[in-house]
Amino acid sequence: MPDPSNIYGPEGYRLLYDLGRAFAECRKIDELVELVVERCRDVFRAEGVSVLALDETAGELYFPWAVASDEKVAARLADLRFAADKGVAGAVLENGKAIFVADVASDPRWYSGIDEDSGLATHSILAAPLVSHRGNVGVLEVINPTFDSGEGEDAQVDESLLFLESLAGSVAVALENAGFVEALQASERSLRTRADQLQRDIARRDRFLTIAGNSPAMQSLFDEMETVAASPITVLIQGETGTGKELVARAIHNEGERADGPFLAVNCSAFPETLLESQLFGHARGSFTGADRDKAGLFEAAAGGTLFLDEVGEMPSAMQPKLLRVLQEGEILRVGDTRPRDVDVRVLAATNRDLKHEVDEGRFREDLYYRLAVFPLTTPPLRERREDIPLIVATLLERVSERHGKKTAGLADEVMQALVAAEWEGNVRELENEIERAVALTPAGETVTLARLSARVTGRDASAAGAGAGAATGAAAGAATGGAAASLPLREARRAFEMDYVARVLQRNDGNVTRAAEDMGISRVALQKKLKDLGLR
Repeated sequence: MPDPSNIYGPEGYRLLYDLGRAFAECRKIDELVELVVERCRDVFRAEGVSVLALDETAGELYFPWAVASDEKVAARLADLRFAADKGVAGAVLENGKAIFVADVASDPRWYSGIDEDSGLATHSILAAPLVSHRGNVGVLEVINPTFDSGEGEDAQVDESLLFLESLAGSVAVALENAGFVEALQASERSLRTRADQLQRDIARRDRFLTIAGNSPAMQSLFDEMETVAASPITVLIQGETGTGKELVARAIHNEGERADGPFLAVNCSAFPETLLESQLFGHARGSFTGADRDKAGLFEAAAGGTLFLDEVGEMPSAMQPKLLRVLQEGEILRVGDTRPRDVDVRVLAATNRDLKHEVDEGRFREDLYYRLAVFPLTTPPLRERREDIPLIVATLLERVSERHGKKTAGLADEVMQALVAAEWEGNVRELENEIERAVALTPAGETVTLARLSARVTGRDASAAGAGAGAATGAAAGAATGGAAASLPLREARRAFEMDYVARVLQRNDGNVTRAAEDMGISRVALQKKLKDLGLR
């Protein structure tokens, strides 16, 4: 057993030597501080040693690192916080000097709340401040150290205070350096997350067209968008599938004060519950198999900008209270972490469901609904703004032709008439698919004719399409009408068929990818890949 009567003896020097090597080897801060507290407990023959860190924003001290004779006590300490001006630790933090309290029960500075909550039985304390260039950032505490009785006990205490003060200074420097490194790493992780998201955005960028429309319904929507863009208010964008809800969210972001910040989007229906939580909030190293490093979630990556929660009505019920906490408190908790983090993010959400009905049916939290729907917007379906279809078609035709590397001679008049008259249950997304199909079937330089449109739009072979052969038969019939498919290379004809077939099945399932995949007899992942390959997502 080490002899604390000579703290600068072999055991003390060994501790300093070990710590010196640890600093030189650039150990991770967790490993370094764990070494400090464990070896300190040995040197001082103490019941516990802890590092208390100062949360300057909350004005609280907490226990990121602690060891105790009873492991349960150490575990409880990890969950405790108290005001930074309380107790012996608070006095050390304020005065910036190391102190020894031989009998805490008789000291007016003693705060018993920690013992009551943790089960620790504190009799005496050695404590020293963690002093950095920013000031005092925490406290290094030794609980119930052992000193030899008899003459020289005061000298032992003085030596111990000097030793602990020196050690605390080294720890403070290490914590500060680690803070700089962690900030750089967090910035790197955030930038990497943003870069990944931007790459995904670039990959699908050609799917997004400028919001087009001169109809009264769109002018009313534009007025509302202008109002909310100038405010930090939470917006819920409601509308049918394919009405451009994400485009509206992007426009609100781009016109607002956060336009210089990131715009990140996540589809809440695209991930299982556990993965969605990690995507949104991030995770701590070791929180689950494969979590080999800390990872920031989209809420942190979107700091200073906007996070768009698409299909928020599909969010699992267990995730809803966690999202509510973010909206109420402005903080997130990474998966597997114990320390909440403040986030500065504007949240925009979208759904094609009637969320009020979902609340009434008990499938969506009422308090979360009212947090999201502070300012509801509704994107009008195409059937309510048919006068906008020619403008939308012109934009789509240009973009699709560029994507296919094929220039057509435009649309025949009867084609535009058919497009305006059609019932677009899938709205702009379905219209885009129809234009893509028509361009694929039309030879370069020729005019897009009615023969290049699907049977669903023209009404041709409608009975055959619905007579029992299903969506695939209808798609094949539509593609073959007029011999259009026969004039195409096999690859383009197959692509046109697949686009038509997949679009029909999605439409039949209200855009729900999981149900559509089941109808097709393939996995959800396979359908997602097919949608990406066909440019439908």
